[in-house]
Amino acid sequence: MKLKTLAAASTAWLAALALLTASGFTLSTTYISREVGGLFNIVREVRSITQLEIHLLSHERESARIALTHLPEHVRARDAARRELSRWLEDARERPATADSAGVFEEAEREIERYLATHTETHEHRQGGADAMVSHDEVDRTFAALERLLAGRLAEARIARGRVDEVNRLSEMVSVGAAGMLLAGVLLALWQLRRCVYRPLLSIRAAIDRYGAGSHDARAPQGGLDELREIAVAFNEMAAALAEQRKRQLGILASVAHDLRNPLAALKLTVDRLRPDRPLPREEQLRPMLARIGNEAARCDRMLTDLMEIARIEGGEIELRLETRDACELARDVVELYRPAATAHELELSLPDEPVPLCCDPIRIEQVLNNLVANAIKYSPKGGAVQVTVASVGAEVAIAVSDRGVGIATDDQRRLFERYFRAPSSSRVAPGVGLGLWAARRIAEAHGGRIEVTSAAGKGSTFTLRLPSASGAPRA
Repeated sequence: MKLKTLAAASTAWLAALALLTASGFTLSTTYISREVGGLFNIVREVRSITQLEIHLLSHERESARIALTHLPEHVRARDAARRELSRWLEDARERPATADSAGVFEEAEREIERYLATHTETHEHRQGGADAMVSHDEVDRTFAALERLLAGRLAEARIARGRVDEVNRLSEMVSVGAAGMLLAGVLLALWQLRRCVYRPLLSIRAAIDRYGAGSHDARAPQGGLDELREIAVAFNEMAAALAEQRKRQLGILASVAHDLRNPLAALKLTVDRLRPDRPLPREEQLRPMLARIGNEAARCDRMLTDLMEIARIEGGEIELRLETRDACELARDVVELYRPAATAHELELSLPDEPVPLCCDPIRIEQVLNNLVANAIKYSPKGGAVQVTVASVGAEVAIAVSDRGVGIATDDQRRLFERYFRAPSSSRVAPGVGLGLWAARRIAEAHGGRIEVTSAAGKGSTFTLRLPSASGAPRA
């Protein structure tokens, strides 16, 4: 699993839970808001009904007082109660009525209007018990109609309150469930992070610490997310490459020590003949001995110089001393250097008629050509032709060294210029440490050029050094 996939899955899970919770809250809030609005309207209607009852009784009371006292203040109070009845009746009409309460409201409205119609201004002049009895019956019917309407509205309020309570309980259950699922999702995400990220990181960190402490066989476990596995694989490959490089470096030191033993042994034998407790040889014997000492000392110095040169190249400290030289002359000098020793090979030189100017460090370029020609001879153990060709190709100078030796397999050609790499077929033919071609490529690149190879196993190889011509070469 990739880190992006884990993060996307965790985010999607938490987002889905959050959306579900928000949707539940929104729906419950909308429903409760609607029910609360209905309850608010019921409360206002109940208030209107109670006000109607109060003013109905007030109207009846003042009507009775008028019949007894005929005082004008009671007439004014009765008229005020009548106006309040009409106003609260109109207010009640404006409230939304449900289908269940619509019939009851209409009945109460008819009773109120009938009551008001029978109690006109002439009622003050009516006398007698019969009239009073009719008045009480009308009040009772009207009040009873209002009570039925009030009871219906209160019942609807209780039902709405029950629905609101039910929605509240459901919302609480949804909230608790969503919170539990959200907590479970967070814990699951943390567990996944611990299993797939934290623990593999600790393992990689522990492997790095062990490697840094000197345990060069330490390797990181390849577990967890794909990215962490890739990091672990890269670390393990790096550790293996460093171990292989260390092994090759030790091999180089052993090879150098072995190569130094030969001249040192020759020096020791020669110096033993010149010990202070012995008489010096005659001059005709002494001169060859001194010459041999000089040659062996020069050989040791050359080997140490080569090692220091490789160290400087490896450290990126290539110092070029540029001058304009003829590429034909450089190639000719290298071929002539190897011609006396390569008696089993036919060294061929192909040069153009005109000089090929090249701005370069001649010592460095000769070092590259020496390596290419020496390899061509070394990896052609059965002899054969070794051809060196110089040509001017556009803005480049091409110096090609071809042989008909063992050749290089296609798979090995991609790693041919790596440090310490030696092709298996080459290792069986001649010894070496795999630094010559690596150093040659670095020198070519320092001149702004490159080295190309074409080869086939068993059919020979062609190495081509391509450098900028004198007009396009780098300046010192």
